[in-house]
Amino acid sequence: MKKIILLSILILLVSINLEAQVNDSLKTRKAQVTFAYPIGSSGTSSTEYLNNFSFNILYGLNGGVNGFEMGSLLNYNKGQVKGFQLSGVSNINIGYSEGFILSGVSNICMDSTSGVLISGVVNYSKQKAKGFQLSTTNIAVNQINGFQLGVFNYAKKLKGVQFGIFNYLDDGEEGLPIGIFSIVKNGHYELELTGGEVIYSNLNYKMGVERFYTIFKAGYSSYKNSPVYSFGLGFGRNISISERQKISIDLSYNQIVYNNHWHSAKLNMLNKADFNYKYSISEKISLLIGPSFNVYVTEEKIDGEFGTLNIPYTIYSNQGTSSNLFMWIGINAGLSLKL
Repeated sequence: MKKIILLSILILLVSINLEAQVNDSLKTRKAQVTFAYPIGSSGTSSTEYLNNFSFNILYGLNGGVNGFEMGSLLNYNKGQVKGFQLSGVSNINIGYSEGFILSGVSNICMDSTSGVLISGVVNYSKQKAKGFQLSTTNIAVNQINGFQLGVFNYAKKLKGVQFGIFNYLDDGEEGLPIGIFSIVKNGHYELELTGGEVIYSNLNYKMGVERFYTIFKAGYSSYKNSPVYSFGLGFGRNISISERQKISIDLSYNQIVYNNHWHSAKLNMLNKADFNYKYSISEKISLLIGPSFNVYVTEEKIDGEFGTLNIPYTIYSNQGTSSNLFMWIGINAGLSLKL
């Protein structure tokens, strides 16, 4: 796997530094077959032809494709590619690419693209991209209008959606990054200190954009004179009412740790839906307050009773032989600092 990744990176670096001199008057051929350039039906002049069908047994260097191309290792085209392109390792297109482009390791597109890019390691588009990109790593050096799905996604400007573990955006004004870590220049970064009826103090860090941000949570409380810690992850969004007023809607999962039992295998989980009204008292600082809907599921028993939180009341509860479920409506209040 390491060798494949290194090969992909090498192909990417070489491709970025290639200077394309695309012949706008490419001759059209119905088909070409290449064993390994220049051993093929078009020989050393293969880059002068636009092929409707292109088959590269090992690797091929061609002028372009208007139809279908397949290669076991590498497909390289100096001109445009339209249609379906399939490679076991890499597709490298210097000209405009349009259609369905699939490879085992990497797709490298040096001009604008439109359509679907799918690869195992990296999709790289240097100019404007439009459509769907799926890979471990998606890199859109310019702008992408569409959808990026991967472990790591980068775009200079996004008009669409990024979905991954790590998202990075230079311009997210019109885009929606959805992930665990979404870094957006001039994005939304906020620190909240709140308190509620069961978690007495809670620190929330939010990152992303106003339309969708990730929440990292840590809290402290107590139960029967013993400490209770909580940590969790959530997602939310801000809805602007006026220049000073907003509504935040946050959904989160919180793991509850009682009396430093960090390695306990028992379920002890608090799920929250928080609806907060936020009023800005300055450019950076806001006050917040609002109701929260709580669902607490626990297998922990203290003194013969389920739970390690001081639940004020329940609107619904369901006790089983090994766990209990509690529901109630509570409240949050605190302040936030915009970073």
